[in-house]
Amino acid sequence: MLIYNVFGRYLGVKQTSEGWQVFRADMSERKFSRLYDIIIPDDLTEDEIPGWLGDIFHESASEKHPDVIRVE
Repeated sequence: MLIYNVFGRYLGVKQTSEGWQVFRADMSERKFSRLYDIIIPDDLTEDEIPGWLGDIFHESASEKHPDVIRVE
């Protein structure tokens, strides 16, 4: 699973036979909860995911958390 810090919020992204799936990631307990309302197009590559998440969540950007960063 790919883990991103999306403006201070941790999200996991996993590619399956059904397409990309998005999860809320609790990094302290290593627990993941599926988020069904966040859609990543099937044709996006792994390298394009940070930009896509940045476009979706740009309103959450702050001085403390200005970017989308891959953590794992």
